[in-house]
Formats: sequence, C-alpha cells, structure tokens
Amino acid sequence: MGDRDWKGVTNQILHGVMFTPQLDDAAASQMAAAMVERRYFGDGPAVYADAIVQAQQYDGPLTDEIDTSHSEQGFRDFLRRLAGELDQRRPWH
Repeated sequence: MGDRDWKGVTNQILHGVMFTPQLDDAAASQMAAAMVERRYFGDGPAVYADAIVQAQQYDGPLTDEIDTSHSEQGFRDFLRRLAGELDQRRPWH
C-alpha cells in the first residue's frame, strides 16, 4: 500500500458508517463481517486491516476528508474495535 493509499481505504470505512448512529461493538462486528464476506468491501479484510494499522499510527486527522457527524476520537475508537473484530475472524479466506 502506498504512502497515502491507506487514507483512501479508511475513508471507505468512514463513508460506510456515515449513517450509523452509534460506532459501538455491534457496528464494528457488522462491518468486520461485511469485510470478511467481501460485501460492500470488495478489497478483502487484509487491505482494511492494514489501513487501520497505518491509520492508528498517523498523528493527523482521519475525519477531515468526509463530512461526518462522528468525532475524530469516536472514529479512531471505532477503528480500534473494528481491528479487534477483524482479528477475531482470522484466518480470512
């Protein structure tokens, strides 16, 4: 993944939760299942998991490119939950 390709992938995740009122464990579980099953997230879970790792290491804003009602910290927390849900579903097929 290129230097900033991960940002586009995390934007896909953010776009996917635009109308999700609560970024809770249930939302993370549903999104992880969709990634593993390649529903709506056709690149597969490895691409999203890698982007999440890079996003977690990034000090800049993650919610600056898409208009969202979710806070920066709320989205970062959601990515942490999502990463945990993806890890629980390994190995991916």
